[in-house]
Amino acid sequence: LLLVARVPLGSSMPPQPPALLDDDDWLAPPLEAALGEVFCRFDADADGAWSTAELQSFARTCNGGDEFGEAELSQVGEFTTDGHGRLTRRGFLEMMHLQTMARPEDTWADLRALGYDSSLSPKGVPGSSGAEAAPSEKPESVAAERDA
Repeated sequence: LLLVARVPLGSSMPPQPPALLDDDDWLAPPLEAALGEVFCRFDADADGAWSTAELQSFARTCNGGDEFGEAELSQVGEFTTDGHGRLTRRGFLEMMHLQTMARPEDTWADLRALGYDSSLSPKGVPGSSGAEAAPSEKPESVAAERDA
């Protein structure tokens, strides 16, 4: 038996949230733009890389005040870092891509904690620097650099 939900005439279905990944399984442009803004927001000294303190500030915001433990901090080195072991924007995108591939519900929870709604629009984002994110990088360049 196939049940079909009926929508009364004149009403509409609620909008579906945007896809987090594109057809190439990379971050969809709206998500990449939101994450670029997030990176800039937590890059307090605007040097293009997150120190441990900046990374922990991000963690506290997303995790109800809890910081990353030693295991999570050591995993940051698996992503692109600068010459001092600090997470770069590219590394942050790689980190969020891995999470989104494995657990999209965690990415949505992080986005809500960061002040984004289901359309990936910022809603009353406290502490937003208003800084522009760097231009989008093609998934191929991230994959090629990661595989090199």
